[in-house]
Amino acid sequence: MRKSALQSVLHVFLMTIAVCCFLLSTCFALPPAKDAQLKPALSSLQYFTGDWGCSGKFDASGKSIDAHQHFAPELDGSWISFRHEDKPPFGYRSLAELGWDAESKNFVMIVQDSTGGARVFRSTGWNAAQLQWTGDALGSASAPGQQFTFERLDDRHYRVSYFVRKKADWSRVDSSLCSKQ
Repeated sequence: MRKSALQSVLHVFLMTIAVCCFLLSTCFALPPAKDAQLKPALSSLQYFTGDWGCSGKFDASGKSIDAHQHFAPELDGSWISFRHEDKPPFGYRSLAELGWDAESKNFVMIVQDSTGGARVFRSTGWNAAQLQWTGDALGSASAPGQQFTFERLDDRHYRVSYFVRKKADWSRVDSSLCSKQ
């Protein structure tokens, strides 16, 4: 009888803990996230929001590269976060914020990556179906030496290419076709 009473007390105790945990989690749960609307200055970049699967190749080696990209409004629509994650065997990852610089009247993209790098890119916006970002390492005093070009193919596909400056010419490093997931 004593063992059964102990089991009953233990059962009631565990049930009480479970109910308390449930109540605490509902009391302190964050409010449901609302869909953030982008500020008007960023509305032309709404196209990118969501998840994208990308496949492409490195120009020099011909090796295939696959990645996942995710774009989401942040900070009440003042920024768009942009996460890039290579799929194995490659391990490059980056986090970028896309925003509007009202003073210079252009878009800004601040990129931090898994190599410890930090870069700043600028864009004047869409030129027909092309969005070009030019920049370099944070604090670089030289002429911009890197470029990303996003080419909108349709509502569900874009091509992104990465270039580096070699002397006066741009040389493409890689290019990928991205599809909305």
